[in-house]
Amino acid sequence: MSDSSQQINENILLEILVDQEFIEIVSDALWACGAQAVEVIDNLQQSVVRTHLGNDPLGQWKAYVEQFGSEMNRLRDWPVRLFVQQIDVANTWREFAKITLVDSVALIPHWKKDEFDYSDSSLLPILIEPYGSFGMGDHPTTRATLTLALQNMQSFGAAPHILDIGCGSGVLSVALIKKFNATAHGIDLAATAIEASIFNAQLNGVEGSFTCQQGGLECISGTFTHVLANILAPVLLEGSVSIGAAVQKDGYLFLSGFTETRERDIMSCYEKIGFSFINKWEIDGWLALSLQRVSGHLLAQ
Repeated sequence: MSDSSQQINENILLEILVDQEFIEIVSDALWACGAQAVEVIDNLQQSVVRTHLGNDPLGQWKAYVEQFGSEMNRLRDWPVRLFVQQIDVANTWREFAKITLVDSVALIPHWKKDEFDYSDSSLLPILIEPYGSFGMGDHPTTRATLTLALQNMQSFGAAPHILDIGCGSGVLSVALIKKFNATAHGIDLAATAIEASIFNAQLNGVEGSFTCQQGGLECISGTFTHVLANILAPVLLEGSVSIGAAVQKDGYLFLSGFTETRERDIMSCYEKIGFSFINKWEIDGWLALSLQRVSGHLLAQ
């Protein structure tokens, strides 16, 4: 077999060796870095956390650690290595992917589009290809965020203008654009997330209403009626002023990507800079919060 044929039939995975008590922190970081799925392999001394991060997993991980390593406890300390997996094995998960229903929206793996009943007019079908990004739409944080956003925008009255921080596959933006004739701009650290977002916007015919760019909070420009931030708790806390400043006066903010243990810290942080609590949604221990900006000028923390 030639070198090129071997490369085509192989999938390069990133593995991080980590103590048990830090598995959740490292896993959350990988989700935010663009992972579509995270596997944990338990060993006696250290566990292995494994995922797919596109064609340059080491480069993508190093870029993430460089930006957020100081905020994540010991993130820089854990040994990292590559693992080669045959693509036919890596793609097995696609056989078991399912349609996810969130309120009136059906999130459909695009290779399973023929399994959806399009005669059901009560459901809006959204076709999704995750690539290597965080996004089939079935993770509890995505479902919880979409649930709150659908509830809010149903009574909003105008066409929403959305900022999607950590957009992943673009699943939230694409669904809300189609549902409410919205416009959206997505940002994400992962190159695969941007590729997936562009593809999914085209796949669902909303490419004219959606823009996106690779990067972090420094990419935020302007204000929006609705801001979605489904990212890690340390980033929500450290970047609260930047995130909050993107919400227009009386606009809405949806925060997710954390468990109930971080709810009080995050809620307190955003209340201090001018946001009021509206509602929350919990799925499998993961939370999403909806808030409204009630202060014209954000207060310094």
